[in-house]
Amino acid sequence: MPIHIAYLVEEVENRTPGVRIVVPMDDTPQAQRGNLCALVDLQGHPSAGSLTERILSAMQRTYYSERGTQSEVITQTVRRAQSILVAEAQQLPTPWQAGVICVGIMADRLALAGLGNAFAFLTDEDGSIGVFPQDRLAPQDPLSAPLLELWPLHRQRVISPTAMVAGSAEWLELVSIRTLAATTAYVDAGSCIDAAEGLRIQAGRSDVPGVVLIVDPENPAPEPLPSPPTSDSPASSGKAPLASAPSLGRPKDSPAASQISAALAGSAQAARPAAHTATETERPPKRPPVQPDRPPLILQQQGWQNRAKELAALTQVGIRRTRDLVASMLPDRQEEPSAAPSPGLESSRPAQPRTSPPKVQPAAAPFLPPAPATGSRARIVIASAVILLLLIPTVVAALSWRQGAERWAEADVLLSMAEARHATASQNLDQGDLAAARSTLTEANTFLLNAEEITGRTQRSEALLSLIERDRQEVERITALYGLTLPLLTFEPDQIPAQLMVVGQDLFLLDTGRSEVVAYRLTPDNESLESLEGQVVLRKGEEVDGATVGTLIDFAWQPPTPGYDDKSSLLVLDDTNQIFRYNQQVDGASVLLFGEKVRWGKATQIEAFLGRLYVADEEANQIFRFEIGRYDQPAPWFQPTTQVNLDGLTRMRIDGDIWLLYNDSKVVRYRTGEQLPFGLSNSVTLPAQATDLWVDQEGDGAVYLVDRPSERILVFNKQDGSYLEQFQAAEGTPLQNVQSLFIDRTHSTQFILTAGALYQESLPR
Repeated sequence: MPIHIAYLVEEVENRTPGVRIVVPMDDTPQAQRGNLCALVDLQGHPSAGSLTERILSAMQRTYYSERGTQSEVITQTVRRAQSILVAEAQQLPTPWQAGVICVGIMADRLALAGLGNAFAFLTDEDGSIGVFPQDRLAPQDPLSAPLLELWPLHRQRVISPTAMVAGSAEWLELVSIRTLAATTAYVDAGSCIDAAEGLRIQAGRSDVPGVVLIVDPENPAPEPLPSPPTSDSPASSGKAPLASAPSLGRPKDSPAASQISAALAGSAQAARPAAHTATETERPPKRPPVQPDRPPLILQQQGWQNRAKELAALTQVGIRRTRDLVASMLPDRQEEPSAAPSPGLESSRPAQPRTSPPKVQPAAAPFLPPAPATGSRARIVIASAVILLLLIPTVVAALSWRQGAERWAEADVLLSMAEARHATASQNLDQGDLAAARSTLTEANTFLLNAEEITGRTQRSEALLSLIERDRQEVERITALYGLTLPLLTFEPDQIPAQLMVVGQDLFLLDTGRSEVVAYRLTPDNESLESLEGQVVLRKGEEVDGATVGTLIDFAWQPPTPGYDDKSSLLVLDDTNQIFRYNQQVDGASVLLFGEKVRWGKATQIEAFLGRLYVADEEANQIFRFEIGRYDQPAPWFQPTTQVNLDGLTRMRIDGDIWLLYNDSKVVRYRTGEQLPFGLSNSVTLPAQATDLWVDQEGDGAVYLVDRPSERILVFNKQDGSYLEQFQAAEGTPLQNVQSLFIDRTHSTQFILTAGALYQESLPR
């Protein structure tokens, strides 16, 4: 459904402070939830900018990941913002005010909810104007108003153009209610931009959050606005009930109703904004039939034949002109008279008898170069050279043209084949045959790329490429991550974040660039970090219990073990086969001591499960298991008959079985020391260089594979390796150089670590 938007606040660094509009593309799972308009206003908060962006991102994630009806989703979205504000209010008791508005537009339905000090004027189905919350215009002390009280949910059908003016409660002080109501009553798709500009001019401000939004289901062309109605004109009686007290659901004698009536009594005198066409967010149609923008192949071949005839005629003209030029340079063909013999020469010579040639041949005379040609011979040589110079470009051009025509025809055939395969793929999609659709889309894309190698990117190939990409997203079940807008943490150039771990509110980061482990603390709502300056818990070169810390390569979390160790610890492995234990509450860092029998060749991975410690020794091709509290007796985990090769091991995960990820993206599963028959489905292109593996602890969970080159996260069924879905960024490249993944099932959250930032995103599943 087309929407037209004009912001009441100016952009700052390509962001609209306090307002976020999301219009998903068609044929995506998010499109089923519809469009989202979110507004957040914080007054008096010392970190209003960052907190506003965090709340907007949380609202966007909740709206597109929460399940349920539109009413349930819009309510949960506002409650998510409320929970963040409540946690912030507990940490910052200084008086400050907040306002939140959330509008969802799905099919022909609009839902609106909010909280705190904000407002929204909205035209109803019958053309009247409603104000939300309903008591916003009643006299009240702003400081005594409930800070985080939720408004009643409002829903209405959108069967005609619907207008909304919403923003911070500060707008009610900067601009009269009469002007805001009149703007809502008369604004349309063609004048929303000018209306927003007019409100900013009257307010004298451009930094107060607000938005003018038009939902236009019929998408009519903008028409010139009529003159403003007067009190005695027919239009006044037709538009006067727009904000009458009954439409607002309040008694007529209420203070708010008297203010609305007074506002509307003068709204007829309010100047209407000039018409202006606003930018409309368009979506591509769903699998439109491919209409070739080039004639059929037979007609094109006829075109090539016509062009060949024209070129042949021009060539004949050139040959005639060349012949005339050369003729002027050639000598005459009349023979010159030969020299007559001298009279009496024959009679004066005595007759010589005929003899046989001598048997001894004389020596060969030395070679003498001929004299330079002169006269007519010289002109013949020059003419031949000129003819060659004229004919060579002509022949080369003719051959090049012929080869080019053949290659263009070949490219056209390839594009036609690509269009035919795409049409077949669309039919397979409609029938639900994803495997066949994927195969035919791959063929269509191959034909298309081969055609572009000949002709380059054309309008026809570009249009077909967009259709193939759209259907590919549906076939490969790509879920867009809309929350990758504001990272929890960004990194310096010398940092190389490699792995992370989240335990409750504690977040640990392994930085291989600085070779250190840094601890951070999440806020109670798990939406941000308490401080961007983390605490270094272990660093290369430090002395711990007389041991020098080497290069840090892996870590694991050891929960408390009743009867052995009542403290949870972070275990860190370095490249010298040392394991350090860190406990923040008690004794900090210490060395984990092993018995004399423990001798590792090259330990590369560690993991803890049910109190036991597992160490992967790449050199010994073995995983050693240590029982609870017994670090002096290593037990080989693989059976002697098991064929194992730990060379190139990238990650080890344990859920009862042991899962190994190798640097060629191969995933191997072992149980009780024996390898199980398991493999990832090839129904989707597998990553060439997976950087991390995550395995759900539940028996029917999933396996997550981090694909760094393709900037995505693949999800497979843990039981049979069948493909489920994949996660990609909704826009931009926030997942560039993605490194690691951590799933927090308790809060249905995934933490995504890249080379430049750390993101937090709600789990779509």
